[in-house]
Amino acid sequence: MAQHHFVRLKIVRLGVTYADRARSARAVRASPRRCVILRVKSYLLRFHFPVPGRLSCSSVTEIPEHLLKRSQSAKAKASGATEPAEGGTTPTAAVAKTDAAPPAVTAKALPAKAAAPPTPPPKRPDPPYVAAAKERKKIPFWAMATLSILPLWVFMYARSLSPSAVKVRGPLGAGAGLYKAGCSGCHGGNGEGGSGYAFAGGEVLKTFPHIEDQLRWVYAGTGGYSAANVSIYGNPKREPVHATGARGIMPSQGAGFGGGLSELEILEVVCHERYTLGGANPTADNKEEFEKWCAAEAPAYLGLKDGSLTFDNIGTTLKDTFPVGTKPAVGHSPDDKP
Repeated sequence: MAQHHFVRLKIVRLGVTYADRARSARAVRASPRRCVILRVKSYLLRFHFPVPGRLSCSSVTEIPEHLLKRSQSAKAKASGATEPAEGGTTPTAAVAKTDAAPPAVTAKALPAKAAAPPTPPPKRPDPPYVAAAKERKKIPFWAMATLSILPLWVFMYARSLSPSAVKVRGPLGAGAGLYKAGCSGCHGGNGEGGSGYAFAGGEVLKTFPHIEDQLRWVYAGTGGYSAANVSIYGNPKREPVHATGARGIMPSQGAGFGGGLSELEILEVVCHERYTLGGANPTADNKEEFEKWCAAEAPAYLGLKDGSLTFDNIGTTLKDTFPVGTKPAVGHSPDDKP
């Protein structure tokens, strides 16, 4: 069919008849809404008619007339305006309302998403010695408590093995301190001798077989014996004999000659020299002497301690005892008896 063929098309829904292509174009230009409803292009294609260019329009949705009127009435009521007349609005107003675009709604700016953190690099495997240390079993907490007190236990065990110092009672204990303070400088710390004679190895027992002669000698000293012209202060039968002043000077310790020791302290230091340093046996050969003079319960020690005995009366008070006195005198041999 030729391009300028007249089309006679009847649209029953709207009741509009288009006699030819020119009338259809004028109707479309006069009423844009008819273009929306007619959709002339789709109908022409449907009936296999060529589509004239002036009758084509954009693809829109077909809306019935009564729905458009109902929508206009609802909008008028909502806005408070006067409802449109029954005949409808003018084509120009309809076109203005149809073409009016809704106000643009500004989209609320959305906050920008934070950039995802970079993927960490894969973890490097531990060296063998580190892996072995991690897999090794840890010491339990109760074992740590035990190990913390181990040094204390070792200290206590070592102390239990070391011999503890025995506190000596009586004149032997007190005489050790007196000897260290005033006698060890000449006779040696262990009685081995020095500028003075030795006590160790029984030497003191050879010089003084009787304790009374040694007490007198320590009390008066070299000065007292020299003044009294006593040349042998101990055992006269000793070989070699110990003569007064032959080996240095023995300081006087008794108060009668200007010394600083009491008679009790002289007994204490003499007992230490004889039994601790000199080797006298308190349970055998020298048992009788020890029990009378140097034991903690010895009557001579207790008497000098409480003041009931002195060097002047001790020889007459205690049985089988040589006089001591405070004046120099010749010593006794081992065979002499009181």
